[in-house]
Amino acid sequence: MDVTRRGLRLATKGLAVLVMICLVRYADSFALIFSLNQVGIVPSYIAILVLLSGIGAILGLSRGNRWGFIPLYFFIPAITMFFNYSLIPYLPQLVAPEFRDMAVFFLNSSVLLFAVLLLLKMMDSDVIFSVEKY
Repeated sequence: MDVTRRGLRLATKGLAVLVMICLVRYADSFALIFSLNQVGIVPSYIAILVLLSGIGAILGLSRGNRWGFIPLYFFIPAITMFFNYSLIPYLPQLVAPEFRDMAVFFLNSSVLLFAVLLLLKMMDSDVIFSVEKY
């Protein structure tokens, strides 16, 4: 395995760790899904889908599989829109409260952009783009 492939696998494992940290940090919120007296604006079936997509992303990305990006691409926007949770822990607390929502949006968007670029890098460039070889 060359250095580039090892770096890409390390980056996918890093994304899996970020998702795992997010799920562990907000485990009490996801525990409310299974309680009988759930009160909240997010329906429980959406919360279950977000939880399952996070678990799927962890399983796929920790092994370095490309299919792990599919649940990740659902997890990041859903965790941002429905729960307003940050994938990068404790960083939004450094921002003033009135700008915290925007900070969470930009942090999660940057992780999503990194994930898209990482998947493109993992894929064979000849398959995605037509490259002229001289």
